[in-house]
Amino acid sequence: MAQYNVENEYVEIEIERIFKVDPALVYQAWIDKDFLKHWLMTTERTNKKLEVQPEVEGRYEVVDVRKGKTNRVVGSYVALKENAWIEMTIGMPDISDSEDNITVEFLEREPGKTHMIFTYTAYVPKERRLTTLEYKQLKKEYHDSTAHGFENMFDRLHEVLAEYESEEE
Repeated sequence: MAQYNVENEYVEIEIERIFKVDPALVYQAWIDKDFLKHWLMTTERTNKKLEVQPEVEGRYEVVDVRKGKTNRVVGSYVALKENAWIEMTIGMPDISDSEDNITVEFLEREPGKTHMIFTYTAYVPKERRLTTLEYKQLKKEYHDSTAHGFENMFDRLHEVLAEYESEEE
């Protein structure tokens, strides 16, 4: 379940998912180009570019085009521990100069099941014209819309992993 904190200038979203596959496969879905093009900020149909260097300080870039609008997402891998966790940044340079932080943990709860814990942290600057109440509402709206977007992506990730598993059988 997604949580939100409106007490500081950061918004934190935590989402947990259970996948009926080994942690190695979920980890691979986060670093492998063939997996990423199906779910990370894109779909295979709308993906126009996907580059990934899954190593510490390696960069990634996703270019997705929908209804004539180009969305470009970039970031870097801060830390990787194979099949266990990933720390990375994520940004949309055409919209903002800032990058947000993502941490993903992959825990094997029982054989063949992965508990994924996703944490997203974003700085939301307070404009001087906003009252405290307006700023809290802005952060809540940002939280809710961003959490909804990630939830949709993870629904697609679930489908991609299930499709992969059925092809392997």
